[in-house]
Amino acid sequence: MKYKPIALAAAALAAGLAAAPASADLIPLGATDLTGQGIGNTFTVLTLQSTGPGSTESGGVLFDGTTFGDAMTGASQSRTFSFADLAISSPSELALIVNLAEPGSESPPSVTTATSAGTHSELSTTISLNVFDSAGNLLETHSAASGLTLDQVGGGVGGSGLVFGLSADEQTQLAATMSAHAGDELFTVGATFADAQGGLDTIQAVRLTPVAAVPEPESYALMLAGLGALGFVARRRRRGR
Repeated sequence: MKYKPIALAAAALAAGLAAAPASADLIPLGATDLTGQGIGNTFTVLTLQSTGPGSTESGGVLFDGTTFGDAMTGASQSRTFSFADLAISSPSELALIVNLAEPGSESPPSVTTATSAGTHSELSTTISLNVFDSAGNLLETHSAASGLTLDQVGGGVGGSGLVFGLSADEQTQLAATMSAHAGDELFTVGATFADAQGGLDTIQAVRLTPVAAVPEPESYALMLAGLGALGFVARRRRRGR
């Protein structure tokens, strides 16, 4: 299966997201509007489902690939992964897409990132990216802010979602860790969401490809004016010869 990179414009920030504190390791980058692909057609690394309306769902994946808490089992729903699985080589290319599929009367439905109080809480607080070595030792964990409201984007499981990436400092830290354990890392994801309504909530791991922001109309006008002026000068020079 091929995994297409997710492109985000530099100016496309925070649609459907509350602002995260600067100290957060995993920070919101914006929303991606994908068509509903189905959970088996995306590189899903975690699937959570709460017990019912107004409950908290919490769980994750362990180093050996087994799940805990409210995480669903099965390789298409919750799994470990490596950079090689995503065809990426740098922490700056790694992104997680949180895809909510919550029922209910909210418009849009939402959940709130929360601190885990259950089993393996160190691996499942808010949204957690966990880094292990080949022996199963936990090297480091990168987490999103607590109390962050995540709004559902689009519909369907495995479709549109909210994109998170590592902050610049955390990218540097993870790069140093990977350099010290070259080719030796394994990643898992855990999460805890409050105010869940019983739907399936998934997190995908993807390759992120940042793209330049689209120029504003005023910028286009200035560019056209500049090109027009250059053309006028060129014509005057040709006539003067």
